[in-house]
Amino acid sequence: MSKNVLVIGTGTIGEPLIGLLAEHKNSLGLDNVIFFKRTPLSDERGKVEALLRKGANIVSTSDALSEFTKLGFSNVYDVEKAYEEADVIIDCTPSGNDNWDKVYSSLNQDKRFMAQGSEHGFGSFFAWGINNEVLENEDNKFLIASCNTHNIASIVKAFSLDQGRELTEGRFVCLRRANDVSQNDSFSPSPTVTKHTNQEFGTHHARDVHELFAQEGKKLNLFSSAIKLPTQYMHTLWFTLSFKEHIKHDDVMRNLQDSEFLMATEKMSSNKVFSFGRDHGYHGRLLSHGIVAEQSLHVKENTLTGYCFTPQDGNALLSSVAATVQYYYKDDWKEKMDVFNRYIFKNI
Repeated sequence: MSKNVLVIGTGTIGEPLIGLLAEHKNSLGLDNVIFFKRTPLSDERGKVEALLRKGANIVSTSDALSEFTKLGFSNVYDVEKAYEEADVIIDCTPSGNDNWDKVYSSLNQDKRFMAQGSEHGFGSFFAWGINNEVLENEDNKFLIASCNTHNIASIVKAFSLDQGRELTEGRFVCLRRANDVSQNDSFSPSPTVTKHTNQEFGTHHARDVHELFAQEGKKLNLFSSAIKLPTQYMHTLWFTLSFKEHIKHDDVMRNLQDSEFLMATEKMSSNKVFSFGRDHGYHGRLLSHGIVAEQSLHVKENTLTGYCFTPQDGNALLSSVAATVQYYYKDDWKEKMDVFNRYIFKNI
């Protein structure tokens, strides 16, 4: 049986995900990586050409095929055929829940369906390396945690859960970029505060992390706030963790170095971290869950405070790939993911 993966959307998450899957499909044991682009745009011709060169195949709706042909793409076929042929479907649009109701729910339910973190309620939360066990459930729907959810979860895991430290409270402030460097819309000319819409958790960031760990029976006391800043570089996370017992700074630094999915940096500005990712990451993205500014870590009695940069969706990319590979290779999927170790750094 062919191992076919269909990615819906070619935006800031979809485009690098398609490339990541296509360029590594032989190592991952995949046969075909297919992407659905709904609208034929002449100014995105180069994007489509680049993805095709990486080994992906393009599909669209039947009424758009002739327009793609006019743009010079003769091998575009109908997405309806791709829906049937694909075993794994990854929705990288802001319409995952709507697409489930309109399209995916009527397909063969032996397939695996994934959506990005903004589509709350789509399925069980998954973050690569944080809760791998959830993929062993019989679920066919998974919600890939957002980039900030990955970051917060990795902070909690590295400094609390992995160390057996009882966390009494975790508070987080997401200092969010206004938009991606590839986007013209939604830029914020001034700091803009996000409403606390959740009485228990503040913003959805803490809620999502709480739900992720609650799937394993862990109930954590978490609260988050968010503010959008006039920058396009990357999100920055301020965190403070309070524990039942006193902690030591040296132990915290060892925890950071031992963490599999956090990296450390002496850099104190997001543009320096972003620049490293542009030069050495995949599609300009660092694929670790978070980059801790080690000189920001402060310990006082039972409380740890610090800052951690959030890669722009890079962490979510690996989670989508991991959930894809695990669907096909139950026994050695983790070994296949080792192909991405060259993009993982411990210190930058």
